[in-house]
Amino acid sequence: MKQAIAYYRVSTRKQGKGGLGLKAQEFVVRNYCKYNDFDIVNEIIEVKSTRKFRNGLQDALEQCKIHKCTFIAARLDRMGRDVEEIAAIIKSEVEVLIVDTPNASDFLLHIQAAVAQDTRDRISINTRNALALAKRKGVVLGKNGKALAEKNKRAAENFAIKLSPLLMRFKEKGITTVRAIAKELNKKRIKTFRGEGRWHPTTVHTLLNRLNNISITITA
Repeated sequence: MKQAIAYYRVSTRKQGKGGLGLKAQEFVVRNYCKYNDFDIVNEIIEVKSTRKFRNGLQDALEQCKIHKCTFIAARLDRMGRDVEEIAAIIKSEVEVLIVDTPNASDFLLHIQAAVAQDTRDRISINTRNALALAKRKGVVLGKNGKALAEKNKRAAENFAIKLSPLLMRFKEKGITTVRAIAKELNKKRIKTFRGEGRWHPTTVHTLLNRLNNISITITA
């Protein structure tokens, strides 16, 4: 059996103390390890933004080097959002496994990191431009946007609650990875919250995070 160090990251102190956002990461990592012959020898939780130096990440990588363990994270963005940082980790002596894409090569992980960073940069630029245009037109920003965001959040939570019994049945049948869950949801032709026709591992991650944030547990 291979040994692994699991790394979980959340962005806020509230998430770290309350476990919000952690359960979804733990769910996918622990279940992947359970069914793929990995023994988790340590789990490191970091409560910090990727913009700051992360002692927990460095500690996890160092432990992996010393004990010859595999570094495992639920998603690539939990490990980091900066292309150079991710590239440095991949090039290190540590074996890296991302549960969301467990069979991805180092080259593919580089591409995913680059695409993700480019997408975030474009969204940031477009958002700033849209806000500046709205401001020039005299639109009062903030109030309407917050109300709409809260309405969408409640709708998304209700959607997740309705799907939670089905996810429990999946778990009882051994369907535990995000890829397997996405496949089953697609087979049943269940649409996503956005009304899209197909589920992907990322949308399943979002669903699991949402359930954990409203204290609905589907872990063992």
